[in-house]
Amino acid sequence: LYPTSGPSAQSFAAAGDGIQARFAKANAEGELGNRKLTLIPADDAADPARNISAAQQLVEKDGVFGIIEVTNASDASGEYLNKAKIPVSGWHVGNVAWGTYKNMFSFRNSVTTDPENVYATRLGDVVKSYGGKKVAVVGQSSASSSTFVAQSEKSMKSAGLKVVYKTTALTPSDRDFTAVAEKIKESGADSVVTGMDLVQNAALNQALNQANYPLKVVIFPGGYDKRAVGIEGMEGVVFSVEFKPFEENPPAFIDYEKWMKQELPDKPYLGQVPYIGWLSAETFIEGIKAAGVECPTRAAFIKNLRKEKGYDANGAFEPVDFAKVFGKPLLCAFYVKVENGAFVPQFEGKPFCTKAIVTNGKVKNLTPADIKGA
Repeated sequence: LYPTSGPSAQSFAAAGDGIQARFAKANAEGELGNRKLTLIPADDAADPARNISAAQQLVEKDGVFGIIEVTNASDASGEYLNKAKIPVSGWHVGNVAWGTYKNMFSFRNSVTTDPENVYATRLGDVVKSYGGKKVAVVGQSSASSSTFVAQSEKSMKSAGLKVVYKTTALTPSDRDFTAVAEKIKESGADSVVTGMDLVQNAALNQALNQANYPLKVVIFPGGYDKRAVGIEGMEGVVFSVEFKPFEENPPAFIDYEKWMKQELPDKPYLGQVPYIGWLSAETFIEGIKAAGVECPTRAAFIKNLRKEKGYDANGAFEPVDFAKVFGKPLLCAFYVKVENGAFVPQFEGKPFCTKAIVTNGKVKNLTPADIKGA
């Protein structure tokens, strides 16, 4: 369940390629014994109404065992899928359903159910590490983007930084950021954090470059894709990702690269979104294995996968405890920077972890034990 039409298709449709490749591997290698995985794609156009109707179609008419969901409209179907006890894997994209319903497993982490009042200082800590002091936060009017902007603003303030410009007035179809770039320049911001898709982020960064406005750091939450380095104005941009960068060549990426080349040789694969599709499918397959391949049930999938404590998707990220991360903000992320037309892992290729979590204004500094598994 993901958008293959509408403005958000550019950001999410490629997830289907990674899902297809991972299922092909499972079927070819007999990972689930005599059982074979079959995909039934559904397009929600990232529209809440279509998201829930597509989910109902998949469950009530197509009779699916479970759903892999990569869309920013997943909150719409969350309650329905939980009541129907359907196992769901995928990418949370900041939607609170993934931290609310225990049948939903984002491939690496969860989200807080109260993003306005519970958040990590990680993003502010990262900006600070690049020397930033005054921050502009730019997002769109969608629920997930607005939530990201609200969290980012608080994270900056908690890290001792000043937010000098903020907007969530943009729509997913906006492409002209000349006026926004001018406002950022007038604000005196030395750093920019965005909560939009790659197309919009690139347009914003181009507008900033055309305004001849140098910054300490520009951070994009997504869009890590080899094709992005060739876009005008992308030099120097920092990307956050929830998995080990491709440049580190982890075992999960080696498998992914092999099967993408084999199954979809004409599709670009060095990108965040198809890899997230692969990892989402990997998580779904892990759930079936946890349920028992001889006679898997939906209930066993949900119950047993939630108990797993050392899941790393074949080395794609640090081991995660699915119970510990549930309902919590993302504590650690990897970062890459575009330098001389190539992605360069930051912080020695290791995850950058938050220093604290803020809950209703109260700051809790974290220890290594707090971060382990989360």
